[in-house]
Amino acid sequence: MDPNEDRLGSVEPTKIISDLYWLSEQCELRCLYECAKWTNEIICYLPTEYFLHPEEAATELSLHEARTPESFHRQNVIKYARSLIQNKEYKSAHSKLKETSCNSAADTFLLYFSGYMTSVQSRLEGEANDSERTTEFIDQNLMELRQELEKLKEQSPDKFDCFLNYLLGVVRKDSNDVENACKAFREAVDQDHRCWPAWEGLSSLVDVFYSMKIEKEQHGDTWQCALFIAETMFRLQMYLCAIEAYLSVSNVLGSSPYLMCQIAAAQSELQEHDSSINSFQRVRKMDPYRIEQMNFYSDSLYIRQNVVELANLAKWFFETHKFHWETCCIVANYYSARKAHDLAQDFLKRAVKMCPSNASIWVLLGHEYMETKNHQSAIAAYRHSLQIDPLCYRGWYGLGQLYEILKLPACALYYYQQAHKCRPADSRMLIALGVIFSKLNRRTDAEKCFKKAFQIGDVEGNALTHLAKNYEEQEDLRNAAKAYEAYLSLYSEELVGDLNLIATACQFLALYNLNCDDLDSAYTYAQRCLTFDVSKEEGIRILRLIMNKRNKDSKQELISATKHFTPASQKIQTSTMVTPVDVLRPPGGGDESMIAASSGAKQSEDDEDKLSEDMNTSDGDDDLEISF
Repeated sequence: MDPNEDRLGSVEPTKIISDLYWLSEQCELRCLYECAKWTNEIICYLPTEYFLHPEEAATELSLHEARTPESFHRQNVIKYARSLIQNKEYKSAHSKLKETSCNSAADTFLLYFSGYMTSVQSRLEGEANDSERTTEFIDQNLMELRQELEKLKEQSPDKFDCFLNYLLGVVRKDSNDVENACKAFREAVDQDHRCWPAWEGLSSLVDVFYSMKIEKEQHGDTWQCALFIAETMFRLQMYLCAIEAYLSVSNVLGSSPYLMCQIAAAQSELQEHDSSINSFQRVRKMDPYRIEQMNFYSDSLYIRQNVVELANLAKWFFETHKFHWETCCIVANYYSARKAHDLAQDFLKRAVKMCPSNASIWVLLGHEYMETKNHQSAIAAYRHSLQIDPLCYRGWYGLGQLYEILKLPACALYYYQQAHKCRPADSRMLIALGVIFSKLNRRTDAEKCFKKAFQIGDVEGNALTHLAKNYEEQEDLRNAAKAYEAYLSLYSEELVGDLNLIATACQFLALYNLNCDDLDSAYTYAQRCLTFDVSKEEGIRILRLIMNKRNKDSKQELISATKHFTPASQKIQTSTMVTPVDVLRPPGGGDESMIAASSGAKQSEDDEDKLSEDMNTSDGDDDLEISF
């Protein structure tokens, strides 16, 4: 067992409750409503036994409630500013907070947070107005806000608490200064490990396992660090490790819908869509109105072609959460499954306007543009997703597919290679590389890709068929036959989505075995060809060829057997046996002629018995098996 799990398990329930209560209060105080909502959900699903002694948690909570006294007027102004922020009127809130003095760290945070959200709102509105923009939107106010925060940190370090460090990290991140953003997030965590937004911001930037190890050494006995590791593994696409980490955290925090949804989303990314669907269904039984992460649920339903359940999901959330980007993605998946790609594009454009910083939405929009052959817009959408998240393998893969369709295999190879770097253990990336290598006549590289895709776990079950086709194109029919035989032995009709692959394999093996004179095997594969519409006619033709060849072989065997036994036949025909009618009688017709005839007949019977003995045609050979 991992020693860190023992450390995590030793955390007192009252400490967990205290941390969450404190985080909820502080987030609400600073208008971080999403984080406050997330925290309250965690509290709601904590195990019941954690609240057996609530007075202890309340005692710890009271230690953090000391605030700086404020005048009545300042109280009203700040309360009004909070209401403005909650209603997303950030410019008005920023203007009101500038008019009053902000003595506490919470009030100072509101001042700069409203300024930051004003900048973000302007940027998002500019990007959303033109979803096909190819150039990045430049925000002039962000640098000024960063300078003000850094100046405040230098002049008033006592006022710069963990949440202001978190906000500084967010501003630096939006300025593409990743290194200093990580530094600010780490300072916030070191100031107070309960500041979950700082953990979350750090998780979005960590790109190496070493960084997780450092945080684990310093804060390994906290549930925040354990959840940070799970979130980071999920973002780094280490989904199996992420699932284990989420399960470990769930042993402490209980069966939270958030954790269950994260596990289901990881299962969806691992192409374990049946498990993912089951997990999401359990979450919906717990909370049918939860919209967060349900876009992953719709993705799994779309891939499994469960259109009925997808329609029910889209109808439910369109009635309950009509103006959420997740609902737009769910409805778009439904219309895409119905081949109504124009309607799917409309809903995805709405989703982009609501949440333009989500890379997966841009990828889906690119897919829909591809379906309507709007290649220029598809390129813009895919590139936008990569600007948001360079590790978005779907964006790289989509660009590779696009350039492959445009018959630019050299460009497609580059983007497929980038996708493979993001997902080195994904067989789909390797198969795409193999196909491009084949088109570039790099047969050896293609063979390596197909073999590796099969070895690491063929998700779509077509690595062996691609390998066989690669051998066919090299006229290596023997290895092609081996690959097809292995494919048919591993995959049955129930396990394969595209039955044409099985039909192609049976058709090839029927012809290959026919040419190798293995008529029995050829007959077996030709019979399987009859079960598929695409290969039925070819199967009938091959069966006729087999029949003709068997008839021809039977005639040749008969002729060969006749030639082999010609001397014996001649011996039978020229035997000395004669009938009494044929006996030459002497003119007198005496008894000597009859005796001679009888003697000749007996000699003929002896010769016939000897011939039968030589041919071994005894009565015991009646069950001799003859194959045609």
